[in-house]
Amino acid sequence: MKTLIWVPFIAFCELTFAQSVSPKVPSSLDTANIFALGPVGYAATTSQEETQFKAILALDQGKAKQKLEQLFESGNPQAMSYALAGMRKLDRKRFAELLLSARVSDLTVETMSGCIGRKQKLSTIASDLDSGKYDLWLF
Repeated sequence: MKTLIWVPFIAFCELTFAQSVSPKVPSSLDTANIFALGPVGYAATTSQEETQFKAILALDQGKAKQKLEQLFESGNPQAMSYALAGMRKLDRKRFAELLLSARVSDLTVETMSGCIGRKQKLSTIASDLDSGKYDLWLF
């Protein structure tokens, strides 16, 4: 009986993931398809965007901060979300400065949590980052 309950759930997760995430891997984080920290999709894997984000964080701190600044200035809303997350980890003072503009933004971010994709305002993502909601995946 429990198996019958899981089959529709798994099918829903597969369909949601397939519709939410383009099969095209972004060439750089500037054009990220989603903002996701933590496992996503049916297989609970790490998104390509998060892998690219972690590669930035692995750079020398000065280079990483420079790349995050570029993402915030010229990236799409998903990229801006990663930039905010990275600054929260690397430079809390600069994060607080970027947070001011993000909190008044009307931009919409494509997000994914588990197998659920949705749209959220950048201001909501900024508040969630500030509250520590994503710290489990950042620290």
